[in-house]
Amino acid sequence: MRVSTSMMYDGLTEKLATNAADLATLQSQISTGRKYANASDAPGIVGHVQALESRLKTLEADTKAVSQVKVGVESQSRAMEVASGAIDRLKEIAFQGANDPQPQAVLDQLAEEVAGIKRSLLDLANTRDAAGRYVFGGARSGEPPYTINPDGTVVYSGATSPLRVRISDASYEDAAVPGTQVWKGIKRGTETVGMFDALSEFEQALRDGNLSGRSQALQDVGAIADNLGVSVAKTGSAQQRLDLIESQAQETSIRAQSALSDLKDLDIASAMAQLQKQELLMQASQSLLGRLSKLSLLQFIQ
Repeated sequence: MRVSTSMMYDGLTEKLATNAADLATLQSQISTGRKYANASDAPGIVGHVQALESRLKTLEADTKAVSQVKVGVESQSRAMEVASGAIDRLKEIAFQGANDPQPQAVLDQLAEEVAGIKRSLLDLANTRDAAGRYVFGGARSGEPPYTINPDGTVVYSGATSPLRVRISDASYEDAAVPGTQVWKGIKRGTETVGMFDALSEFEQALRDGNLSGRSQALQDVGAIADNLGVSVAKTGSAQQRLDLIESQAQETSIRAQSALSDLKDLDIASAMAQLQKQELLMQASQSLLGRLSKLSLLQFIQ
């Protein structure tokens, strides 16, 4: 089959158009730093990109939630540290008050100190974090969980369910200890007495010089200290879990961002090399096309 000048001209023209399109695509990619400008340019990649971007948004929301809860848990931990010091002082007072005989003036001084510690513990039980949430209110953290009645009794109005945080698509973790597990009642045989009620009774036993009440307070304060110790351990465990969860979410996010970058971002060095190649091909095609256009059919046959 004889190849005509027209056929060669048409082939070169088609090749030149393809080179021009490829060159324009490369120039667009280099200017944006992306492998594609429109979704239609790379439908196979776009689906993966959208899935990764959706996953990153979920991870960002989960990490933000964990970070916010950590603020509350840390506030709980600090409040319990202060409370531990106050309860250590209560132990000393209880030990001193259980000794007999004691001058009533001394017992009255101890009673005043117990009353002050009780008020301090109540303030700690209503601790708020930097976001203004009452950290011992459980899932109901928008209002003070503990209130004191005119008769001196203390009432808990927070939630008994703990604050929970989402850590994955189908998993949640308890992230804060409710007040009922921290400032909890103490056992006296088969009876349970509220912590603040027990402190009020301790104060009154000191004012009345009641030796049996003062002796009971020694046991009560020991139980209060034990309860708080368990809560401190739970809070420490919650902090460790949240740190681990946050770290895992951040690591997963970094991997997802890297994968997203691989899909979307252009390898500039490789693209520049390809651009130079396309430009050379374009120049060669244009040169050959120019030479071919000057040939006559007779010159080509010869």
